[in-house]
Amino acid sequence: MKFLRSIYNLVGCLDYLPATLAATLLGGAAGGEGSAPRLGVAALSNLLLFSFAVIYQKIENAPMEAAQANGKGRNPIASGEVSIRFARAFSAVVVLVCLALAALLGPLNIVLELLGVLIAITLSYRGLNLGNSALMRLEKQQPLLSVIFGLSGFLATAQRLKIEAILLTIFLLAFGFLFAAWTAEKSTKPLSRPMLIILLVFATAAAYMLFIVFEVIPAWVLLLIVLLTSVLALLKHRFNPNQQSVPQILFDSMAIASAISLIISYLVQEIF
Repeated sequence: MKFLRSIYNLVGCLDYLPATLAATLLGGAAGGEGSAPRLGVAALSNLLLFSFAVIYQKIENAPMEAAQANGKGRNPIASGEVSIRFARAFSAVVVLVCLALAALLGPLNIVLELLGVLIAITLSYRGLNLGNSALMRLEKQQPLLSVIFGLSGFLATAQRLKIEAILLTIFLLAFGFLFAAWTAEKSTKPLSRPMLIILLVFATAAAYMLFIVFEVIPAWVLLLIVLLTSVLALLKHRFNPNQQSVPQILFDSMAIASAISLIISYLVQEIF
């Protein structure tokens, strides 16, 4: 039991699960051809990839957080609950399983997951400090990893690149950077107003092409996402024990609503 608790603390509380699932399922919907089991394999592979990113970040941050009063509570390696040797070995196992699952889908999925591993290492490696940027932090809406998840789901269903893959990449990147800028501290201002407008234009145009022109998601699913997002956002705002900001509440609600709605959509397709 203690071992499982240590593993749970190492990979985090899995609050990135809805966002990872939503990006993967959206990619699968954009692909529009393959089977649900292949998409499930892609989703599991992506979850393992994000888990590796979280573990590697804790490995890199352990020396610094060990010297902080509240750092040990966030990092089981810093507190001594998990040894750094075990964390490294476990992260290697997570990567191997992630790549093994990607191999079941095809060579392009392997390349994507390897690129995701490289991105995860780059974001947290202390020598680069790339993850210290407000736009590049390892958060649930991390834009680069979201693109990996979306394209992985796309290739699990379409098995070849199409114009929808480019639109999906633009949408996830622009959307991710917009939310990263919105949720950043007010004193930081990671993006200028003209850049925010450009990102908003790209995100809106890509969303219009994906959801209106190509109709990768049925209208009733889009409506369900909007309704569930509204309900969840109101509930989280009303009962907000963690005192989350409004942007973070909105993102969490949208991620959960999107994941649930897309799962329902796939179940409806499988049944009928």
